[in-house]
Amino acid sequence: MNNTILVIDDCHIMRETTCEVLRLANYNVLTAGDGKEGLDIIRKNLPDLILCDILMPNLDGYGVLRALENIPGTFLTPFIFISSKAKISDFRNGMDLGADDYLTKPFSGDDLLRIVGSRLKKSLALKESFKNTQREIESFFNGAKTLKDINLISDKIPVKKLKKKETLYSEGDKPNYVYYLVSGKMKTFKINEHGKEYITQIYKEGEFFGHQALLNNNEHKESAMSISNSEIGLILKQDFYQILSSNTQISLNFIKHISEDLDEAKERLLHLAYNSGRKKVAEALLLLNTKYNQPGDVKAFPANRENLSALAGISPESVSRHISDFCNEYLIQVQNSSITITNYQKLKGLKN
Repeated sequence: MNNTILVIDDCHIMRETTCEVLRLANYNVLTAGDGKEGLDIIRKNLPDLILCDILMPNLDGYGVLRALENIPGTFLTPFIFISSKAKISDFRNGMDLGADDYLTKPFSGDDLLRIVGSRLKKSLALKESFKNTQREIESFFNGAKTLKDINLISDKIPVKKLKKKETLYSEGDKPNYVYYLVSGKMKTFKINEHGKEYITQIYKEGEFFGHQALLNNNEHKESAMSISNSEIGLILKQDFYQILSSNTQISLNFIKHISEDLDEAKERLLHLAYNSGRKKVAEALLLLNTKYNQPGDVKAFPANRENLSALAGISPESVSRHISDFCNEYLIQVQNSSITITNYQKLKGLKN
């Protein structure tokens, strides 16, 4: 079945030209003349990809992207802005809201098809990964449901949506859930008496967190905040305990998971205590690369100076100096707020 693409643009000529290129490439195309009409179509048809202008009457492109957060089934739908606005701040604003890409008018048919094809391919991979994850979670819960007199487990895990830089829980809060990251990126961190932040861990899609406080029957020892727009599955404390007590294999898996977390934490503490600033920044870059890329990938990932400082445990000024050195040594490339590791093995050698 051919993919369906929705084009939202108030300019009739631009809309029809874009549609013609897409139809010639055998895509099914839906059109809307403004944001409100586009949202109506999305609710009824749920397209595979959305191309949306920014400046439109009634509801602009930013409003459309925000509204998608309340439409079920759209969080994995690629969203691409098309606009004549070409300032870096415009790009940054769109990406911060959760856009997947940006096409600047006028664009060629080749550029359009290349970006659309790339985003659809990535979306398909994410959807397949999510299906596998959902099956694992359903199996996780259904295993507990087969036991006698267990009616606590719900058929669906409730999902909480967070915007970028929203707090999920704070240090000192009592734990009520184990968290499962459905989409986005989260960080856990501590603040010292001088107000300096130290990032204890970064989590990517498919990872559990927050269970340490539950298992210790204590308050959270760190805070959790979204690095990007994120969706978090909430597993109730009593459900989590029931699963652990009723399934030996799951219990063993969690023990293994916690043991690995402790080993990693100990290693990072040793590195923070004894490594040079150069090695600390290299380690922070390698960690971010694993959280944003698949094994073996060398794609760009977001890495601002503040997060790198909080991961490495050194000042932002020192981070900037080491990043500049790594660029001069052709170990990394920096563009806007993104970094690409260009010599992975040499950078990894600095860490060890």
